[in-house]
Amino acid sequence: MIKMQGENEPLLIAEPVKKENEAEEIAPPLFTSENGGLLAQYFAVGILYGGLPATIYGLFLGYLNTPGYVYATARVVTMLPWSFKFGFGMLNDLFPLGGYHRKSYMSIGWTICALALLRLSNIPLPQAYWCNDGHKYDLGGKVCNAQAATEGGRYALWLMLASCGYCIADVAADGLTVTLAKREPIQFRGHLQTSVYLVRTMGQILALLLVGLGLNSWHYNGSFRHGLSFPSLCAIFALPAAIMIPISWFYVNEEVVSSFTDNEITIHLENSGSKTRIENKIIQQYPHQDTLFSQSSSKKSALSIASYGRQVFSLLRSRAFFMIVLFQFFSPLISGISTTAAGEVKQHWAKVQNLQHCLFSIIGLGLFALGLHLVKIYFLSYSWRSMTLVTTIFLNLIDMPFTFLTVYNIIRNQYFYLGEVLIIEIPAAANFVVSTFVIVEMAQAGSEGLVYGLLTTTANLGSPVSQAISNQLFGAAFHGLSDAENYIHDTPSFRNIVALSFLLSYFFAFASLITLPLLPHQKDHAARRLRHWPKHDSYAYITIILLLSALLYSLTVNLLATMPSTMCMRIAGGSGCDS
Repeated sequence: MIKMQGENEPLLIAEPVKKENEAEEIAPPLFTSENGGLLAQYFAVGILYGGLPATIYGLFLGYLNTPGYVYATARVVTMLPWSFKFGFGMLNDLFPLGGYHRKSYMSIGWTICALALLRLSNIPLPQAYWCNDGHKYDLGGKVCNAQAATEGGRYALWLMLASCGYCIADVAADGLTVTLAKREPIQFRGHLQTSVYLVRTMGQILALLLVGLGLNSWHYNGSFRHGLSFPSLCAIFALPAAIMIPISWFYVNEEVVSSFTDNEITIHLENSGSKTRIENKIIQQYPHQDTLFSQSSSKKSALSIASYGRQVFSLLRSRAFFMIVLFQFFSPLISGISTTAAGEVKQHWAKVQNLQHCLFSIIGLGLFALGLHLVKIYFLSYSWRSMTLVTTIFLNLIDMPFTFLTVYNIIRNQYFYLGEVLIIEIPAAANFVVSTFVIVEMAQAGSEGLVYGLLTTTANLGSPVSQAISNQLFGAAFHGLSDAENYIHDTPSFRNIVALSFLLSYFFAFASLITLPLLPHQKDHAARRLRHWPKHDSYAYITIILLLSALLYSLTVNLLATMPSTMCMRIAGGSGCDS
């Protein structure tokens, strides 16, 4: 259908026409040779998504002994590129490279990732913080290199660049996946998403096993006399990233962009009393590519960008979309405001070693995958609000006894402390998958990468913002909370300080439930919102200002917390550079 718009709006919007009596298109089976390249994307993303953050515990808290808030920030900085999924989605929606919207960006992303990891593998490590007497790496013993505690910034930044690469590839894969998911019959919608996340989880399990066994020497909070170094592990992770470059190009099943069909249409418009003849083509394969009015390539690009911008603005004007943006942003932001003591408690009081840390994470991922499968089988039609309410309350109530029994030295055992991971994973999977289901219901044909990128960017942005707030709040309210010496001395008064910081964390977790009214109950409720709720420019402007302000704030505070010369600043969570 061709729609005629007002003078200041797009003249033509090409939409796919569904023929009468045409059967509804459904997605092909996912586990086939044709989709092998797409599945490989998620498996490789799982390897990097699981492996790179897993190295931070041993490197930052073990080898370098950075303050607790720097360790927590390093994890967030490593995952910071996920806050740019909106931009990545827009790029591969709008600018096909080599005739492809998705696979070209997959290859580019994996190239960036491989090069960053190769660079990390060639950066020499400084001498470790704690001394090694030849028999054991003594945490809390003699300090051999106090400067090591300030050296984590450059490793975090290169890990961030590597994450940026595989994030670009993941966004492109998500665009293809959402396209397939939208073709599913509504009663089965969600099967494809849970399937690809299962594949990604398998990659994470493999990576965690490698980190747990390889990075388990004494220097990295481990129990082995010898093991892989952090640079060696980065070189190993560079291999799957490099392998994915040709796989993305040759084995991902994506049709070449076809800008025109053979049917030319002529439209006569009355404009200021004169007749204007516009000749164009209908775009069928990629309906988000607007009709082009000039043979000039530069003119085509300008019109395409302008039209895409109008499409984005129209999407943001929707009150239904605005409510989802608010939920996706504020729910993880509020629940993510948490104590910076967690890493130090795990290392010094629970004495969790790197191998056990990774092994329990592997078991947890298996249970997480089981949770995804249970949701896929039993809970696709269950209320999203009810699932979020129940799982949030359950997750935090279960976490409390493990935390406080460890803090007050009633039970300090790494296996007990890590047991909480096994209990919470199934409800955590249900909580996670709700956000992915609502994203699909918001996606419109032709802008899947954009919608998926915008809403997941919004959700991912909540984490770095909450970490920035956590650094400032807990750094100001609880003196010495990130200082390893306080955990080594382990005084009763300091235990009370740590316990209070955890209580404040649980308060924010429960407070996040105030955002539930923003979330639709289910698919049909989301569809009714899209059909009946009004649109207004103010929703778009508020969304843009909110996301840009949050991105600027989180980038500033979190990067300051990782730089040697600024990590001491109060705004970054430190105790002051003059102290």
